[in-house]
Amino acid sequence: MSHYPDWVNAFKVKGTSIKKVGKEYYLYRSTSKRVPGKKYPQPVQEYIGIITREGVVKTYVRKISTDRVKVYEYGMSFVLQSRLPETFLINAHDKETLYFAFLHIVKHVSPNSYLLRNKDLPCLSDLHINLNVQLKRYERLTGISIEDLRPLSELYLVETKECDMLSEVTPEMSRLLARLGVKIDAV
Repeated sequence: MSHYPDWVNAFKVKGTSIKKVGKEYYLYRSTSKRVPGKKYPQPVQEYIGIITREGVVKTYVRKISTDRVKVYEYGMSFVLQSRLPETFLINAHDKETLYFAFLHIVKHVSPNSYLLRNKDLPCLSDLHINLNVQLKRYERLTGISIEDLRPLSELYLVETKECDMLSEVTPEMSRLLARLGVKIDAV
């Protein structure tokens, strides 16, 4: 007879097992398989979820391939782009040249930015742009000091073969994003 409470045993069906760790009860799918060199089949357990009085809280574990993983800076670049005023792109130069100037600002402050993926930037000298002047212009037009955005440079975009995901947003990052009025949703 099982030594678990009735509300836990209610979730035990054929092909499952229950384990107690601390005060929690966990439900597993249980099978066995033959292993060459072993006399008896070996048990195989697959985690299903945690058992609560309300039911089983299933955990979905999505396996992803790690054979092609790329990591890019995301937070600071995202804020720089989302706060890019249209007036930055209006000047004596054409819009495309000023957008390249913006990308050079991003490259200067975050060389591993996701905005620079698969981009070949023309040289600043070919654009006839002074990077420091454009940087100061961006800060003046947005009212944002780029140095104040440094904590966001540790928010990363992780690109895999199957999906893209963001690293954890720390409380400090959340406060900074809220102060700037920028929302970062899932990628």
